[in-house]
Amino acid sequence: MSRPTRTLPPTPAGLTEAETGEPLTDIAYRKVKSAILDGSLPPSLLASEQQIAGRLAMSRTPVHQAIVRLQQEGWIELLPRRGVMIAPISAPDMHDVYEALLALEVAAVRRLSSWGAPESDPTLSALEKTCDDGDAALGNGDLPAWAAADDRFHASLVDLSGNRHITRLARSVMEQAQRARLLTLKLRPHPGASNADHRAIVQAIKAGDPDLAGERMRAHRQRGMDVLLPILEALSTKRGFLSNK
Repeated sequence: MSRPTRTLPPTPAGLTEAETGEPLTDIAYRKVKSAILDGSLPPSLLASEQQIAGRLAMSRTPVHQAIVRLQQEGWIELLPRRGVMIAPISAPDMHDVYEALLALEVAAVRRLSSWGAPESDPTLSALEKTCDDGDAALGNGDLPAWAAADDRFHASLVDLSGNRHITRLARSVMEQAQRARLLTLKLRPHPGASNADHRAIVQAIKAGDPDLAGERMRAHRQRGMDVLLPILEALSTKRGFLSNK
């Protein structure tokens, strides 16, 4: 087992801001999870509940309740007499994440394609807007903005499919992929090919071809796996903090 990081990073923006109007446990849950997703609380960070509560400027009780919830969802590990560890990222686990996303998103695009929507359909306009945003971000050399546009594209696909079960399951898995993508964002090749994949998927949806749309989505996610997993494996070997396996 690799040695966890033992110091908290600088406080993320807004993490100590006083808030009212919702249960304190929900506030703590949202903010800790957000810090995990954006890397402010990095993989394998080891801290005490009291340290995290201090960062939130909250009492320990709602923070503890939020941590229990996050543990149940797989974002945090509780280590007896040692504290709280942010769940590590491993290449094998991300392989499973991408397999799940592939199955769910293929089902979503096949469903979208089967509707035969006209080119003026707002559904297609929303998807094309995310493609435009991704191209603009890369044109400006803004990788975080590209990552945000990429997230919107994939989230829009599952949302617009009209299947709430696909949406619910995919959203949960997408958050795991988002954390790994942000961690490796500056280490991956230029993602122009990913943007081209997005446009090809939209074209297949426009054409009303479920088989083609499904195949293009499958190839797109497979290419993503082929890029991401070797980077995670290299980071795990080099730094030793991504995975505790």
